[in-house]
Amino acid sequence: MKGRKNRSGMENEKITETAVKIKVCGIVQGVGFRPLVYRSAKKMGIKGWVRNVGGDVEIMAQAPKTAVDQFVWELKENREQRYEILNMKVEEHPVSIMDEFVIVPSGQADEVSMIPVDLPVCPECLRELSDHSDRRFGNPFISCMSCGPRYTIIEAMPYDRVNTAMKEFPMCTACQMEYTSPYSRRFHAQTISCNDCGPYLLYQDNRNPERDELSDREALKKAIMVLAAGGIVAVKGIGGYHLSCSPFLEQTVDRLRRLKGREEKPFAVMFHTVSDIRKFCDVSPEEETLLKSKSRPIVLLHMREDSMAPSANKGSNCCGAFLPYTPLQYLLTAQLGPLIMTSANVSGQPVIREDDSMLSCRDNNLNGVLYNQRKILRSVDDSVTKIVAGRPQLIRRSRGYVPYPVILKETVSSADIFAAGGDLKAAFCLSRGERAVVSQYFGDLEACSVMEEYKKSYRDLCRLLHITPGLAVCDLHPNYHSSSFARSLSLPVISVQHHQAHIASVMAEHGLNGPVIGVAFDGTGYGTDGSIWGGEFLICEGKEFVRAAHLRPFPILGGDGSMRDGKKTAVCYLHHTGLEKYFPEDRCRVITAALDHRINTVLTSSMGRLFDAAASVLQIAHENRYEGECAILLEKEAELVRRLHITPPSLPFLITEKKEVLELDPYPFFETAVRCKDREKRRALALSFHYAAAEGIAGICERLRSRYHTSDVALSGGVFQNTLLTQQTITLLKEKDFRVYINRLVPPGDGGLSLGQTYLGREYLKTGDI
Repeated sequence: MKGRKNRSGMENEKITETAVKIKVCGIVQGVGFRPLVYRSAKKMGIKGWVRNVGGDVEIMAQAPKTAVDQFVWELKENREQRYEILNMKVEEHPVSIMDEFVIVPSGQADEVSMIPVDLPVCPECLRELSDHSDRRFGNPFISCMSCGPRYTIIEAMPYDRVNTAMKEFPMCTACQMEYTSPYSRRFHAQTISCNDCGPYLLYQDNRNPERDELSDREALKKAIMVLAAGGIVAVKGIGGYHLSCSPFLEQTVDRLRRLKGREEKPFAVMFHTVSDIRKFCDVSPEEETLLKSKSRPIVLLHMREDSMAPSANKGSNCCGAFLPYTPLQYLLTAQLGPLIMTSANVSGQPVIREDDSMLSCRDNNLNGVLYNQRKILRSVDDSVTKIVAGRPQLIRRSRGYVPYPVILKETVSSADIFAAGGDLKAAFCLSRGERAVVSQYFGDLEACSVMEEYKKSYRDLCRLLHITPGLAVCDLHPNYHSSSFARSLSLPVISVQHHQAHIASVMAEHGLNGPVIGVAFDGTGYGTDGSIWGGEFLICEGKEFVRAAHLRPFPILGGDGSMRDGKKTAVCYLHHTGLEKYFPEDRCRVITAALDHRINTVLTSSMGRLFDAAASVLQIAHENRYEGECAILLEKEAELVRRLHITPPSLPFLITEKKEVLELDPYPFFETAVRCKDREKRRALALSFHYAAAEGIAGICERLRSRYHTSDVALSGGVFQNTLLTQQTITLLKEKDFRVYINRLVPPGDGGLSLGQTYLGREYLKTGDI
């Protein structure tokens, strides 16, 4: 009788069991998701398996329906916030005989949806790092399932140890036990290592090249001693080498500038804690959150106390501050305090990631190299961000963000797309379906070595993502290297206008179809009329756009080559408006003669060049020794005035109309500025310029709203990296009941172009106009 009841109970349980196959898409590889699924399944008595497939995770779960439903609900709930589910597909399957829940070997997939990004060292590993009783005490490569390098060491997907650079380091017995124990933090942690199984630190002394290399703790001790004494050490990181030194020693920082060939651009500084940053910079709650985020970007902060060497920050009122993201960086900053950590490359060249390239450097300014033998498979620079209007804005999208995709609103399945981007701040995009993967930042493609890195990365990312592009999209500029590469791929090619792509990048991020009033301000972009655009108001809808307004054009000399010489640009503008007599410049006669005879002249509506002219007229800066320097220094002066609560003169730009196209004319500002001789009044005029530009944008948008019946405004282009202008523009537009959108997931500068090109390529595919 009793036995019959047991058999009946077992039969009822089998009848009530259900089986489901779950496919989880998102950030679910390299973040400890499979071990978490395993433990959750064991806790709930679920039988089945979990495995990596491509960039996704597949789960087979069998148990009574209430247990399965609870299991799925807890996965979606994601209480520990270790992973990110973008899509979860649950399908019923026939019940089968299963004894337990296991992690099974990874499967292969035709499509890879996600590749994990590099993650900063986690709090648990940091605790072990400083615990004298822990077997990983002081280990500069400590990691677990929640932290460590990912993208930069992956050879192929799925993310398993045999597919990473860690395969060259066999696990010791203790690590192997942790790796195979379901209840260890390092269960299936692909980067697991310890002091007994490597990698190990090595130090090459460039001052004594014949001396044997130091290893392990002696290598670290030597590097700390050299840095403390004012030396410069190349330190191997996750995505490449850094050049590191104290930011407080002027002679040392000056040597670093000679080593990098970088004359003026400020250096980023790594601090041990946020409390250390606060000794020098203002840090808002939003900025602290960004500093501590998993991406660990460089965050541009307002400098409150500048006791660093003058050459470190070069007079900027912002500091590019960031926190350590590798155990080695924690060990260094714990001993030494703030350190300059700048990419180890000559300015304009790719980041150095190969050990041989770094070790062969014999520049007298470099004291030594602190490295290891774990390979970096792809160069990834540090990302740069700041807070704009209360939320993060990317300036450079790289480590910590790449290769996470931007999820687009609609799925287009007819072809994979390669979008080439631009030539400055180059980054390409590969897309399939709803996912658009924007590559890491490369730099200027004018340098042959950067162009080669760009090409190699294109092939590499196509292989990793299993993408075979069927369409290429590139910039309209006839001489862009990125466009030439796109045309070399033997694919159908669509060329799109530069500023339309800027606005399309915002539309892609926010799922906008249009019509949208797009305000695209930057330095240069090839216009459909053959002139240089850069101060554009476009009405964008789908793949179409109308140039509805722009900055009043003026002729400049030298075309794209004029970007460096702000003073020459100022003379060009002033001559066009009849104000050059008020501006002393030795070359004035030569420049105006060339303009009058139309020798090497081109019309431009560039707001970027107008910022250069304003900075020069106000005697703030005359030359862009690095990209955007004049505009950056103009913003610095304006921000100083704003913080003093000084009300600047109101000098609104004029709005005129020519052939039904509106023009924004800054003449009233320049008429006053060129006559101003007082230094303090000129500083106030720097703020006037920003306010006038913002008011002009709002004024034109109001007129365009009445014509095109839309209140959606998208702001993009490199000029909108100017925080003061962007925030003032957003404020004014919102006061007038506009809905304002800016780039958040990609930079507003040319680093975001490829996302906009992808959006436009998809629009062409949808309409069949190829």
